[in-house]
Amino acid sequence: MKRKQGLVVASVLLLAGQSVLASAPEVKDARLVAHEQAVQAYAARTGKPVPAVQDYSYGKPIAVARLIEQTPQARGCEAASMLMTYEDTSGQLVTLRYRLEGQCPRFQSTR
Repeated sequence: MKRKQGLVVASVLLLAGQSVLASAPEVKDARLVAHEQAVQAYAARTGKPVPAVQDYSYGKPIAVARLIEQTPQARGCEAASMLMTYEDTSGQLVTLRYRLEGQCPRFQSTR
């Protein structure tokens, strides 16, 4: 009986923790925020709608006619989210999200 009560209490705590995490505000990377702002400004200047962010998957064909904005590479050794916004061959704005390893000092050559 005690074990069952312990499992119920653990389940309630786990679910409560998940709801707290779900309601916590998402911390945005300053590089991504700057990208989004630049794309919004470009879209306003050109009269085009701001594109929704799409996740890139390996092998997905892309038809880049003009690169509009690309997030600078992150500093650090972990893979970080990157955004690339471009006009496709039909003139539509497209934003892709992908992950790329940052500029890790361990892998930089010293001169």
